[in-house]
Amino acid sequence: MKDFFRLACAARMKADSPDTGEIDLYGEIITDVKEQYKWSDEDKSAKDFRNAIQKVKDAGAKNLLLHINSPGGVFTESVAMRGILAGAGFESITIRIEGWCASAATVVASIPDAKVEIMEGSFYMIHNPWTIAIGNANDFEKEIETLRKMEAISQGFYHDKSAQDVEQIKAWMDEEKWFTSEEAVQYGFADEELKATTTQAAARVRPDVMRVMQDMYKAVPEGVQLSAAEDEAGAADNHDSSDIPVAGVSTVIDGHEEGTRHMEIKDISVEQLREGNPAVMQEIQQEAIRAERQRIADIDALTLSGYEEMAEKAKADGTSALDFQRQVVAAQRKKGEDFLKARAEETTPAKAVAGEAAEDQKSEEEEIKAFAKEISGFAAQTTNDQMY
Repeated sequence: MKDFFRLACAARMKADSPDTGEIDLYGEIITDVKEQYKWSDEDKSAKDFRNAIQKVKDAGAKNLLLHINSPGGVFTESVAMRGILAGAGFESITIRIEGWCASAATVVASIPDAKVEIMEGSFYMIHNPWTIAIGNANDFEKEIETLRKMEAISQGFYHDKSAQDVEQIKAWMDEEKWFTSEEAVQYGFADEELKATTTQAAARVRPDVMRVMQDMYKAVPEGVQLSAAEDEAGAADNHDSSDIPVAGVSTVIDGHEEGTRHMEIKDISVEQLREGNPAVMQEIQQEAIRAERQRIADIDALTLSGYEEMAEKAKADGTSALDFQRQVVAAQRKKGEDFLKARAEETTPAKAVAGEAAEDQKSEEEEIKAFAKEISGFAAQTTNDQMY
């Protein structure tokens, strides 16, 4: 039922145009995972995207309006989305960027034949793909080769859309280039900038949210940095973190701002934050999603053969990777104690028989050594994982 509601929200027919379907690509672009591992209904995999497109096609849509407000995500999933979109058979495709279109999300927005609109105040960011790797030199060389291929593919996509020189695109990707809405149109990544007529929105985030963005990317838009600095200065003047304005709702009428209301952090609720400052709420959600995915990846990396059931329980229970490691070590210790106890019980009668005790003793020592090797192997693995 939850999945149906998510797709119903993501895919719909445009009210004033019965031939046009609308799809929202908000949140992160993720791999296809079990529903319980999705922290936000806005996150979508290529499979979710395909289902949403099929929904509007089944409803009779001949044209498509795709809304994008995404920080990006998994490169291969975005390539799949791009292919699905290109092959969907719509008479026309309009892509509307509403907030930001960054990283892998720009791959979806790079279809040459689609019209790309970008709302004023939005950002468009391209950079080189990156990954987290573990292994020996051969493993790292393979990862580098794959990343270089992804770079070349991305450069081709951006060239086809913008007609910019590939060397220029490469330089922008090396820089991790953030384009304003005006610049995105200027350089051909978008075709038209849309002006807001009734309201204005500013890219303002609190300092703590800014730190999250700085962890994700090596550069952030200058306007956002200035806004964060202003908030930080305001917090210093107040000398009380409980008085920091964290959410506000404003109405702009004929260029004059009226009815601005700020709330204190100690009084704000989740619903008020979502309504008053959805950008901050989205950043908080995205950070939680990243932390959860990292937790699951860490548990997978620590899972030895024979401990898969324990790992699945840890992932479902919200157990941290460190606690899971402790659980495995405890299980290994218990396994060792039980093993030694069982062997002691088995070999006690043999010790009373001349000529056989020595042979049994040798067998026991070999099994103990094998078990010790298993323990040491696990210790080496966990030490290596903790370096990342």
